[in-house]
Amino acid sequence: MAQPKLKELKIGESFTGFYLVESKRARQTREGGFFIDLDLRDVSGTLNGKIWEDFERYQEEFERGDIVKLEGIVESYRDQAQVRVKRIRKARAEDRIDYSLIIPSTRQDVNQMVAEIREIISRVKNPYLQKLLELYWNDEGFMEKLKTGPAARNLHHSYLGGLLEHIWHMLKIAHLLAGEIYPALDYDLIITGAFLHDLGKIDELNSFPVPSYTRAGYLEGHIILGLKSFQEKVSLISDFPGELKLHLEHIILSHHGEKEWGSPVLPATSEAMLIHFIDNLDAKLAMIEEAIERDWNQNEEFTGWHPILERHIYKRRVKDIKTEGDDEL
Repeated sequence: MAQPKLKELKIGESFTGFYLVESKRARQTREGGFFIDLDLRDVSGTLNGKIWEDFERYQEEFERGDIVKLEGIVESYRDQAQVRVKRIRKARAEDRIDYSLIIPSTRQDVNQMVAEIREIISRVKNPYLQKLLELYWNDEGFMEKLKTGPAARNLHHSYLGGLLEHIWHMLKIAHLLAGEIYPALDYDLIITGAFLHDLGKIDELNSFPVPSYTRAGYLEGHIILGLKSFQEKVSLISDFPGELKLHLEHIILSHHGEKEWGSPVLPATSEAMLIHFIDNLDAKLAMIEEAIERDWNQNEEFTGWHPILERHIYKRRVKDIKTEGDDEL
């Protein structure tokens, strides 16, 4: 039996399949009873579900991050699709699960992204930055984590390979802006900073089967973890210039752009400001695309309310809108 994709399920449809438990919460009804509220995920998107019966049994049956086999029916609640779970169990080895149907991952070619990143950073001429980038590039354990790591738990690029894709986008934008549009800026510093800015997420997040915070991720966060990783690498390079080190530390610390967004300092150099805006641009555009893809109201022109972007997203594309007279052709 083919695996039903969550995004393709219709209201009233009964189904059975394997899905990732992206989140699991115990809730209480107004009457005082308990139920389980969970978010299910596969490569097509996410769908909320409820387990109204056998609370104690199912509370022990599976956890967040597990892949489960469930039987359910799709219902409508406040104009949103929702699964009423009838039966559910943790997946077993004998189920022979095809993870490619369940675990979301980048749609880009990983080897191509790595090659293009390598080509861009090879343009860096500063000998100290060359040595720094080579230390990262020649670290096999680091590179394997970079290829599979997510860029966030749920905000943007929150899938296997998402961090690599985010850095790839940023480097291509940075190469264009620093190389052609703003040639007065320090190209080597910008390219190196764009590569470094989010590397702390490798230690902040577990990648499989669902993006989740590590202990260090909770207690320190990716900005501090990235700063520590950078300082460890720099310590291996003799006579690394103090001013250059300070500029890169500032880029890492300030790339969120605002203190309320998690940066301890605001961007105070042109290069740091550029990297912040590139980072914000790629993150925000990814949020928009993911919001459109995950939206369940296919017949609506706008998505549901986006709590981070604080708006509804208009889903129709110009190329998909018929112009007057099209029906006559």
